[in-house]
Amino acid sequence: MRELAGDALELAGRSERDRAIREWVRTWFLRTKGVHPELPTLLLLGARGSGKTTLLHHLRHWAAAGPVAHLDLSRLGDTESAKPIDLLARIVFDLHADKPRVPKLTFPTYGVLALALSTRVDRDSRATAVQQMRAALNARTGRGGEHMRGVVEALVDTAAAIAGSPAAVGAALRLLPGWDSDWASVRTRRQLVRLRRRYGGGSHQDVVVSLNRLYNEQEEAERRLAEAALFDAFLADLHDAYRSRRGNHHRTSHCLLLLDNADSKQGDDFLRLLLEARDRAGHSDPLLVVATAAARPEVLMRREGSTGRDHHGYQRAWEDARRFRPVPVDDVLHVGPLRNLDAREVDAVVESALRSQARQVELPEVDNAGQWLGWLVHQLTRGQPAATAAVVGTLCLRGDAETWPDRLRQLFTPDLVGALLDRLLPQRTSPEFRAQLARAAVAVNLGDAGAARDLWEEDAGEALGSEFRHFSGDPLRTMRIETGDDRTDGAHEMLHPLLRFLLLRELAGAPPADDGTEAWEAAQTALGNRVRSRLAEGHEDDRWALAYHDLASGRLESAARYLDGRFTQIPAAEWCTELCRLRRAPIRTRGGAPPEPPRRLFRDLVAFLADDGRPRSARTKTVTRLLAACWISPEPADDPATDRVGDPYRNPLGDPFADLYDDIREEFLTLRGMVDDGTDRHVLLLKSEQYRGRPWW
Repeated sequence: MRELAGDALELAGRSERDRAIREWVRTWFLRTKGVHPELPTLLLLGARGSGKTTLLHHLRHWAAAGPVAHLDLSRLGDTESAKPIDLLARIVFDLHADKPRVPKLTFPTYGVLALALSTRVDRDSRATAVQQMRAALNARTGRGGEHMRGVVEALVDTAAAIAGSPAAVGAALRLLPGWDSDWASVRTRRQLVRLRRRYGGGSHQDVVVSLNRLYNEQEEAERRLAEAALFDAFLADLHDAYRSRRGNHHRTSHCLLLLDNADSKQGDDFLRLLLEARDRAGHSDPLLVVATAAARPEVLMRREGSTGRDHHGYQRAWEDARRFRPVPVDDVLHVGPLRNLDAREVDAVVESALRSQARQVELPEVDNAGQWLGWLVHQLTRGQPAATAAVVGTLCLRGDAETWPDRLRQLFTPDLVGALLDRLLPQRTSPEFRAQLARAAVAVNLGDAGAARDLWEEDAGEALGSEFRHFSGDPLRTMRIETGDDRTDGAHEMLHPLLRFLLLRELAGAPPADDGTEAWEAAQTALGNRVRSRLAEGHEDDRWALAYHDLASGRLESAARYLDGRFTQIPAAEWCTELCRLRRAPIRTRGGAPPEPPRRLFRDLVAFLADDGRPRSARTKTVTRLLAACWISPEPADDPATDRVGDPYRNPLGDPFADLYDDIREEFLTLRGMVDDGTDRHVLLLKSEQYRGRPWW
């Protein structure tokens, strides 16, 4: 998996998705002289494995010529501080780095307050930070202007007195180039006057002393006030740097801040302070922020509360798959989801992987073989970036001597399934909850799973149920795809197709219980019992769900009996929709693909039809053969009833080359000859025509 992670990093920025986001960033990052727009804070929401980190790495390298800061909050060690002022210090150091042909950014007001507020932290840590500052900032001194240093020197003395180490404080201040010049002192004094008016104090020294005392108090509210002052100073210094005559003339780009894993506690605190400072500023600043999160930060939910907007509305950012337009929550914060790759983008990943191989990968003898492989990968992963890289890499790195059917049967090994689930499920998912999710994946949707009491072990406990409810209600955790329209089967909590596929593979390989009961069959029985209870209460609309679980348990005859009974009782269009719903029932295979070829599997499934002791009608046999073939085979490419991005399950590995398509077409035509209604005959004719081609065409 380490190699695959590297491949994903190399592919970052190449997809249409990443290019669309980069183009949006570019329009704000580049600046025009004399123009000072209000730059937004962009929050990208994406489930684990969606490519958030690799995208930010790409943006950092892409914008390296300008002032850019990048902070990955997940990489902060246990020994490192995660306080907002320490995070801000890292950002200041990055933005202060030398860049060719543009004036260096300095932060005089921020520097004074940062030293004053942080002088009581660990001395060893501060000494290390000062050494790092000296190396990074390339200090410049001796520029004159001795008579204009009064305000700054007074603040140095105050901060030194608080710290008890005047030499260390003075040395740290001198590392900030530009402090010796007249304009720096005047600018610092002007900003401190503004801070004095906002936070109180009779003199500049009083401001520093007051803020230091606030920051070192035990009360959280007082500490927050001191931190807010530091953020105000940071934005004020940026504002002045771009509004000066020299800065306005020479700066061709704004500042870019890349903040990864902003849903952590420290990331949420930092975002809140930064957004509140921008709200207070009353003027624009040159900072463009791009943050990523695998869960909705509290600061977002608070701001959503005043607008009534939720995660469903953010899908509008991708109304055009090639154009990214994040949705504004308010004047400062904009939000957009990090969508999965579409079929074209997956094709590009496959093509790139095939080109990168030292030896040519021999594709199967099938029409449009490259397009076939792209279709297969997209059907399996639905464009989930981490899984796409893993599946493509695994398929393309297998030996040439293996046939493609063998490759596909051996694709989802227990190691690969386990590694992908580790990557995609929320961090710190317990083994108990993971096993429960695997059982819940059998259900049509998570709502049905939560309502099936027999599915939950008696000793599961309230904690596990609470975790399941929290998981089900979070679209980033379930990875479910939001369409923004009514094409899905109602408002249900659903697992992402890939996540459900992987969980089912793990369930199929789970060891039996002490009494010999198979985990797969036990889950199907528990869910079937719930459906029977609902039918007893008069919920006849759930009868198809019982056939669904019968089919998943291998009871094809029972499922076909239900479908046969519905034929001619409802319009053919509705009957075809029920057929499509039934075909979602999972096939119990540990590796994803059945161990035998599709035609042999089909013959085994329908072998009972040859039993002369149980005569069946021609229609029953036709419906049974049709259901068996459709259950194994992938869905046709142009079926609007089933080509829904919200469908919970589809598995092209049962019949990857669509060998049974001709059989399916003939069965539909046979059924067409059994009805008299003209509309029904037309519907069944169109269904048969959908199987004339191949799903990857």
